[in-house]
Amino acid sequence: MIDLDQLLAEASESPPCGPDLEYEAPFLELEQASRGKPEQQYGDTVVPAEEPAWGQVRKLSEELLGRSKDLRIAALLVQALVATEGFAGLKPGCELLLGLIERHWDQLHPQLDPDDDNDPIMRMNALAALADPDGLLRQLRESHLIRSRQIQLLVRDVEVALEKLPAKEGAEVVSLSQITEMMASDEGQAAGELVGGTLEALKALASALNEKVGADRAPDLRPLVTTVTHLTQVCSSGGDQAAADGGEAEGAESGGGGGPLAITGDIRSRRDAIVMIDKVIDYFARHEPSNPAPLLLERAKRLIDMNFVDIIRDMVPDGLTQIETIAGIKTDEEEY
Repeated sequence: MIDLDQLLAEASESPPCGPDLEYEAPFLELEQASRGKPEQQYGDTVVPAEEPAWGQVRKLSEELLGRSKDLRIAALLVQALVATEGFAGLKPGCELLLGLIERHWDQLHPQLDPDDDNDPIMRMNALAALADPDGLLRQLRESHLIRSRQIQLLVRDVEVALEKLPAKEGAEVVSLSQITEMMASDEGQAAGELVGGTLEALKALASALNEKVGADRAPDLRPLVTTVTHLTQVCSSGGDQAAADGGEAEGAESGGGGGPLAITGDIRSRRDAIVMIDKVIDYFARHEPSNPAPLLLERAKRLIDMNFVDIIRDMVPDGLTQIETIAGIKTDEEEY
């Protein structure tokens, strides 16, 4: 996809990072190609907006990074990779940024401001598109997680199926069961492994930026991390790394096309928690039918919406009287 070693190698001119090319013609050409065109209206005629020329952006970015290690150029290359390669472009893009930060931070372009205590604001501005909902996040959601003759699956399709995003008006909605079937295919297994690696790369990049400039100044990559974490929820257990990164659970079997779902990611609501419990119950029902755990989990689900007294009544009926006496709670006899 891209040659990371070559792009991260020291520049031959003015090593290690080369000259600042900001005012040279190829850099200006890159900026122009990355802008696209907004929607325009002439009288009753509406001219649709045009996306940036991402193929040209990619070509120019790779050429310029060979001469100059510049976060402005690298950030545009990340967007171009996602635009031209789909979801698969995000991981190498993050690895490129991470490599530049770890290897060349002191002399990377744009330079730190020596007159303002090495203020990194120019560098953080260069990475602003990574945190822009209309920038890289929008591109990522519209990118293909799987693209083959048989399967076309967008990142957005997964988030809509998981009820993390609303469906677009008039758009066909792919069901969660359909997505699960897609992810069980060979292409889905490969995508699952890629999701895990991408999540790891994103977290490493966020950590490196926070370490260099502090979390208050670094671009907020949490929306990107959250979106990729959503994808781990539909990855089959062949993507073991995704489960490990999410930190919630992972399938006990690996590699099987019909294996269990890997349950990962942050739990942000009661509904999310119930979905996770349902997935665990489903795993045991299919793979360990003699295990009594699902009985206890079903009971736990039932207790979630109960108040304290109802939970005691359900679990320890004989202890309810003592609880009522201690807490000064009165209940109608009819409830018994």
